[in-house]
Amino acid sequence: MDDDDDYGSPFFLSYAHVTDGSAGAGEALDPDGLFSKFFHDLAGNVVHLIRPRADVPAGFMDRGMRGGMDWTDELLHAVGTCQILVALLSAPYLESEWCRMEWHAFSLREVRRVVGAKASPRQGCIIPVIWAPFHSALPEHIRLTQIFSPSLEPEPRAPRHYRDNGVIGLMRMRRLSECYEIVAWQLAMHIAHVYHSQRTEHRKFEIEELRSVVRGDCRGS
Repeated sequence: MDDDDDYGSPFFLSYAHVTDGSAGAGEALDPDGLFSKFFHDLAGNVVHLIRPRADVPAGFMDRGMRGGMDWTDELLHAVGTCQILVALLSAPYLESEWCRMEWHAFSLREVRRVVGAKASPRQGCIIPVIWAPFHSALPEHIRLTQIFSPSLEPEPRAPRHYRDNGVIGLMRMRRLSECYEIVAWQLAMHIAHVYHSQRTEHRKFEIEELRSVVRGDCRGS
């Protein structure tokens, strides 16, 4: 990319779609609106930290994928142009073929550092986030990637509450709403830092390129 006008939305929200048949075919559901709320809260925070082009949204969230559906052109375009993958980890996420394919797409894209910007040597274009607690072992491609966690400031208990309950737990329990706000804001700040310190090159994907088994061939941030 040669200039700031050439890259897509700052982040792509990757999450396991809940269906009316649990893990079977059916329309993707968000019965409590929590995925949507988190997306809008995160995008609203990102807008204050990043200034994408007026016609470029702050984030991308796929709302229409159903079990057994083909990938849409819009979804293929998004995994090839959004700058950062925000992966909402949960037990269903770890089993989702679609989520693994989204992760794989970002793992195939080249990352180039912005000259003079400060970035961790481990920084990549993927940020895993604990959406809900899970008990199965992480697959290698996720285990090798640093999972986001809030800082101890301004609430020292926030990292533990986030780790024990996930984002969805913080949203469901009213007494932890302050921790949720901290996570949503600090994650947006982390997205902005990655966005300003590197460029994830555009790539045009064909569905045949993407696979659902990823073996440690990508870095996160």
